[in-house]
Amino acid sequence: MRPIIHLVTALALAGSSLTPAMAQTGQPAAPTTGAAGTSPIPELYETGGKTYKTLEECQRAKKRAKARAAIAGAVIAGAATAALGGNVGETALVAGAGALAGRELAKSKNKQC
Repeated sequence: MRPIIHLVTALALAGSSLTPAMAQTGQPAAPTTGAAGTSPIPELYETGGKTYKTLEECQRAKKRAKARAAIAGAVIAGAATAALGGNVGETALVAGAGALAGRELAKSKNKQC
């Protein structure tokens, strides 16, 4: 009995998440127009909680965030290894791994542009 209830609930939630335009045609709704009715609302791009007017600005900000995360990962991992008594080779190796980890963490966040 319990799985049937879960199935019915899941189907009800999935059906209610469709917008009326998509439920009728299967296509997303057309873009709305501005207040004057002559031009569409400008598209904004978002990344890291900030909004940008152009795609290029958004992509530049995303690229800077990845670079900053890689540098931070390298510095933190290198400093920790050096503080724990690692030699130069170990410190460089761990700093490189920290840079890769920082970059992957920056890429894995949900970003829109």
